[in-house]
Amino acid sequence: MKIKLNIVIFGAMLCLGACKGNAQHAEPLHPIVQKAKETSLYADRVSWEEVNARFLELTKGKQSVDELKDGLQYLINSLGDKHAQVRSTKDYSIVVSYTGEIAEENGVERNSNFVNTVINDVSAQFTYKLLPDKIGYLKVVGIGPGNVKEQSDFIRNGLKDLKEKGVDKWIVDLRFNGGGNMEPMISGLAPLIGEGKIGGAANYRNEMTRQYKIENGQFNNNGRIACEMDDLPKIKTTEKVAVLLSRYTISSGEMVAVAFKGRDHTRFIGEETAGYTTGNGFDPINNEIVLIISQDVFADRNNNIYDQKVGVDEHLEFQHDVPLENDLQLNRAVEWLKE
Repeated sequence: MKIKLNIVIFGAMLCLGACKGNAQHAEPLHPIVQKAKETSLYADRVSWEEVNARFLELTKGKQSVDELKDGLQYLINSLGDKHAQVRSTKDYSIVVSYTGEIAEENGVERNSNFVNTVINDVSAQFTYKLLPDKIGYLKVVGIGPGNVKEQSDFIRNGLKDLKEKGVDKWIVDLRFNGGGNMEPMISGLAPLIGEGKIGGAANYRNEMTRQYKIENGQFNNNGRIACEMDDLPKIKTTEKVAVLLSRYTISSGEMVAVAFKGRDHTRFIGEETAGYTTGNGFDPINNEIVLIISQDVFADRNNNIYDQKVGVDEHLEFQHDVPLENDLQLNRAVEWLKE
């Protein structure tokens, strides 16, 4: 018995020594990998030790952004996060973005040339127009970094101008919205979206992690007012809103769509959105690059989760190369608003 006990103890000591040795040889997570682990929506499905080892191998002795690209690309793809990117802090340009496999999209294709020249055109701006029968048309495109107050006022002033011209029916065109900063989009449109809770975000357990509200015409982003705005124009909750969506509506553009979900007298016309319905963090790594990865998924004012795409009430194919008067989606929206 004594001999057996000694053997067991000796074996246990060997095991402890081996385990301790393995722990000593395990490399600590690189700060970039650590940040991804701390913030990623998909952290639980990643083997972080393996990812870290490969990342260190790819970035050993490298310092410049160009030299780090291979490692950053590997890290982004390892997350399986199609919404993930690393961007430059200087001009917000993409350093690397997800290039891994994407789930089957039921045959939906996006014109890459159209995406690059129109949807991702950083010079594109919000526009609006007065249509017959007191219908206001608002084309809300993607918005990049900038002065949130100025960007919000640009949209809000269009809303005010249309209301002063007697508009009581609305079309919100999000078909060309390639994402960016949702704060000026929602702040500008706040009186039209309506007061109270308008949505939020949830983690992978469907637990609410963020709350979005409109309070006195201002966008409250999870307890913080995005920018100081007045509560004008006054828009009745009974005024009808048609929201136009397309396969090119993406990211923050999709969150704006979700903000209208659950609003009375609102109809969604067009195509399902792109399906990048995750809230991304904005974590500077150094003074040159920022890590932008999914942290939670969009939810509407009724806590419905949008972990895939934002759907429509009435499907009509998006025609991006026709004038407004020949636009099937817009014409259908006008018909519905006049019913």
